[in-house]
Amino acid sequence: MSSHVTLGFHASLDVPAYAKGLVGSSVTLEPSWTVRQLASAVERFCATKGVGVRITALVNPVRGAAAVPHEQATSHFHSGDRALVVGDFQQGAWPSAQDAFKPREPGSLVPITIFTGFLGAGKTTVLNHLLLHQREKKFAVIENEFGAVPIDNELLANSALGMAEQVIVMENGCMCCTVRGDLLGAFDAIRKQMETGSPLDGVIIETTGMADPVPIVRTLRTTPDIARYFKLDGTITLVDTKTILNRLSECAGGKEDQERHRQISFADKILLNKLDLVDQEQVAEVWHRIRSYNATAPVVGTVKGIVDSSELTNIGAFDTESIVLETEVHGHGGGHGHGGHGDCGDDDCQEDHG
Repeated sequence: MSSHVTLGFHASLDVPAYAKGLVGSSVTLEPSWTVRQLASAVERFCATKGVGVRITALVNPVRGAAAVPHEQATSHFHSGDRALVVGDFQQGAWPSAQDAFKPREPGSLVPITIFTGFLGAGKTTVLNHLLLHQREKKFAVIENEFGAVPIDNELLANSALGMAEQVIVMENGCMCCTVRGDLLGAFDAIRKQMETGSPLDGVIIETTGMADPVPIVRTLRTTPDIARYFKLDGTITLVDTKTILNRLSECAGGKEDQERHRQISFADKILLNKLDLVDQEQVAEVWHRIRSYNATAPVVGTVKGIVDSSELTNIGAFDTESIVLETEVHGHGGGHGHGGHGDCGDDDCQEDHG
């Protein structure tokens, strides 16, 4: 038997006039829905009123915390409870990741997602869930390492890797410096795997450093055999809701601080992980802090790295030709998106960063 929640917006949000009439509206809650499905229902309801709402988190103020997206909605909201939105507004509906998802057609280019984030944010957990627990998509994973000891050793040891189509580990330095080496070989190995009859929906490059797509674009542009199969789709940054505010305040003004800010400002999508470890006020504060660096990228809430596979592809952020043209005009330091690129932070790097 269905129930309902009462729609509201978190007090920290600057609600535009065109959305204020939605406050107090009743939204149906089906007993089988997860919190994520309830959020989608709220977004659809708002769209019918001509308002685009893009939800990062739903908060029950009685509980004082964000509801866990993958859990049953009825475990977080009883009939009549208020469901407060933390998220974005616009006039006119936003397409959801599920609505935007289109299965890759045979023979079309395989999209590449660059997946970055702060150490400890939970990238390994996200990839383990992706490789072990979901069956909707087939991904190849390229894991980029920056030291003698792999940072994500547990990922390599985990049996989830048996579910991956292809996993390649690189340990010889910054991606900017080695993109014509191991990364090119990784794409070639994945291409050969595909030719054996193993189709892919996407490639994820997991990196612990700066997520700079320009070297990858150059590789695709200058290597026709690879560009025939792959295209750059977008950059996703994973953020730890509990620690990000401290991380951003640790080293104000230094190179490390700049790189942390760039990981957020550069992202085409941001996954806000570990929502369950903080209260509603910190969720809102983190959301506002992210928006101060990046005003446009979708911010998707998650717990334990459990995210719908549709969120990791079909980002459509890159027009390869325009990026390459801008790179040739302005050098390696120019480029796509919300923040541009800069020094990779490797003292031995021979790449010209403009």
